[in-house]
Amino acid sequence: MQVNFNQAVTLISTLGSQVTFMLRGAPGQGKSSLLKALSQRMPDFYPCYVDCANLDLGDLAMPVVDRETMTTNYAPSARFGVARGQNRPVLLMLDELTKAAKPVMNMLLPVLLERRIGDVKLPIGSIVFGTGNLDTDGVGDSLSAIAFNRMTVCDWANITTEEFLAWAVDNDVDPTIMKFASDNPEVFERYDALTNPKNPYVFNPLTGNTKTFVSPRSLEKASHIVKQRHILGDALLPALIGTIGEPAARLLEAAIALDDQLTPMPLIERDPLNAPLPKDVSGYFMMAFRMVARSTEANLSAICQYVGRWTSFEAQHLFTVRMCASPSKLKFLTRCREFTELSAKQAKYIK
Repeated sequence: MQVNFNQAVTLISTLGSQVTFMLRGAPGQGKSSLLKALSQRMPDFYPCYVDCANLDLGDLAMPVVDRETMTTNYAPSARFGVARGQNRPVLLMLDELTKAAKPVMNMLLPVLLERRIGDVKLPIGSIVFGTGNLDTDGVGDSLSAIAFNRMTVCDWANITTEEFLAWAVDNDVDPTIMKFASDNPEVFERYDALTNPKNPYVFNPLTGNTKTFVSPRSLEKASHIVKQRHILGDALLPALIGTIGEPAARLLEAAIALDDQLTPMPLIERDPLNAPLPKDVSGYFMMAFRMVARSTEANLSAICQYVGRWTSFEAQHLFTVRMCASPSKLKFLTRCREFTELSAKQAKYIK
């Protein structure tokens, strides 16, 4: 059994003050973004991020001499949110916990179970959770039995195509990346559950493909590269190969070529009723992702007029569904008459 991103957020926010959840999954699957999502859900908590792989013992606490008693106490690092006067409950993420050096892990054991660093307790109600990779990933992760038993360890599911697309719309991901993700769902599979054992796109220690591969993280990096393709020229493909691997980069190249052939956005905004339409179904779907990515409250009316002329109902449907699935777009959708008319035409209702 595996937990997805939303389930992990629910588990940690509901039980994290009593139970330390440890999420373990493949590289690049969004584990590190948990802190941001939890912080947004629980604004009263003091968020703290600790990269355990980079810690030495001196990074956890340092001795302080009490000259009156001639004894020493340990002063915890500020990274744990226990500075004097900081009384808000802490939301503490121990990232890469499975890569912590053994002495560091021993010091962190009381944090996991007792919410205590040295002799200093975290503020009442504090939440602690950890993340790491799987032992089988071969990237230096392991958990001792004594650490394992202090936590509830959950298997982190890979991000799905649908989850990635929902995130991509609200995070300025290039539409060619979204089209690539939609057309190739196999790039989101986990190596221990492949439908095709020869899948060349994903992280897979069983085949030695562990350096350049497709993941939500690498696709986000690829998006930044693709946006500068007109400047990069011939350097585009090598950059993509070094980011998502050659098999995926070659596939993405086709989506980029298609996007470059489509009607420019300024022309659509200026003359939506006469701007040229895509020539085939693939072009319509590429354009749907582009319209979703580029839509704003200011240009939505023109975009909807343009989309309303499309001869592909499926592409129109993709546009409206993706728009409605975006929290940031929903803020202005219902104020656009053209969008509500387009949705009604497809028998869709905006709640």
